[in-house]
Amino acid sequence: MATRGKPRANIDWTRVDEMARAHVNITAIARILNINKITLASAIEREFGLRASHYLQERKEEGTGLMREAIYRAGIEGNIIAQIFWLKNRDGWADKALVQHEVLPPVQLQLPPGVDEKSTKMVMEFFNTDDDGDKGNERIHEDFRSLPRREETDNSSGRAGFE
Repeated sequence: MATRGKPRANIDWTRVDEMARAHVNITAIARILNINKITLASAIEREFGLRASHYLQERKEEGTGLMREAIYRAGIEGNIIAQIFWLKNRDGWADKALVQHEVLPPVQLQLPPGVDEKSTKMVMEFFNTDDDGDKGNERIHEDFRSLPRREETDNSSGRAGFE
């Protein structure tokens, strides 16, 4: 009796398993093996009695388990990076930066005697302090308050008149 169509593809199941464990999808596996993905899916169903998606999911879980075991084993054997990775992902460790905000006292300026009033005023404005050292150059704050707010702009970019 004569057979119809192409002969069945010779599939290296060891290679397919390895690629599936590495989370390679069925389309990529088929391309690597130089076969059609439908041919591969049919062969999986015929060989393993599973839908291709279930087969791939099982192999992905195996691959993840093998990787976890390898990382664990490397950590047990003294690999510091594997230990840190394991603890960060399994024990809630995290890289946290402790940020402390300190309010600094106002700048206290001691100008040498004999500096004229105009120069003193320029220095005080530069450091944004009043003569008594308190923060708050009111003129600068007034200028800031007069700037248009986002809701006052009429263009979509939200920029106040800058085109």
